[in-house]
Amino acid sequence: MTISSFPRSPVVKYQRRATHLLGSRAKVLLSSVFGPFGQDDEYGSRKINPMELWHNQVTRVQGPFSLRAFNRSWGLMMIQANIEAPCVLLDFPTLDRFTAEIREHQYDVVGISGVPPNVLKVEEMCRLLRQYQPKATIVVGGHVANVPGLQERIGADWLVRGEGVSWFRSFLGEDPNQPVRHPQIDTCVGMRTMGSSGGNRFLEQTATLIPSVGCPIGCNFCSTSAMFGGKGNHVSFYETGDDLFDVMCRLEGEMKVQSFFVMDENFLLYRRRSLRLLELIEAHDK
Repeated sequence: MTISSFPRSPVVKYQRRATHLLGSRAKVLLSSVFGPFGQDDEYGSRKINPMELWHNQVTRVQGPFSLRAFNRSWGLMMIQANIEAPCVLLDFPTLDRFTAEIREHQYDVVGISGVPPNVLKVEEMCRLLRQYQPKATIVVGGHVANVPGLQERIGADWLVRGEGVSWFRSFLGEDPNQPVRHPQIDTCVGMRTMGSSGGNRFLEQTATLIPSVGCPIGCNFCSTSAMFGGKGNHVSFYETGDDLFDVMCRLEGEMKVQSFFVMDENFLLYRRRSLRLLELIEAHDK
């Protein structure tokens, strides 16, 4: 657990009146669902909630030889980096750690992110929040927000189905259309195989780059496309290759990296942006 204190995207009309009465003075807690994962418990952590992309999905048939790696909650990191309100982020805390945080510190807004298999954990976190922080506004987002009847089941004040940065900015009375500040994101955490990381001395550190979210193609079965506007829509944080190159140069200096993992459903679909980025990389010998 860690803690840290295309077609153009549609423009959201900015209103100066905050939805939350405290606006940017509100104290915000963002949290992913609690661990542990891959263990038998009353929340289905093993049977219905295999979290690891590699060990439980991509390379699961390789058994003990499968690569194991973990990722931070990138969406929550993006939100934290792009709101002016004081914000604490709990990333995959234990239930005891989450409970201690809300018991010992008062928050005005608490945001929880998860996917549909996390619904039992989200429900428990909301119950604890009503117990220890009855005045807090509870916001639930991520793909779990699409579960039918969720709001009545968990008692959250808001369900966010879509892009969270502009939503939180609007909710706190901030301009949702201001430039997006990209956080420093390590692509993988705890990478290992057969129980050994080998010191990771042969692995080059890689930063994650998130140019946009959603997919304009809009396949009927795709939850990612549906989450961010459906067919013909997506949300682009950086419209040009120049914008992306500036972000990459900043991350290169701050994180001491030269390799990037691009998290984007259809990055190459927007040829002008992609080719301009390639042009700049070649021109600067990156």
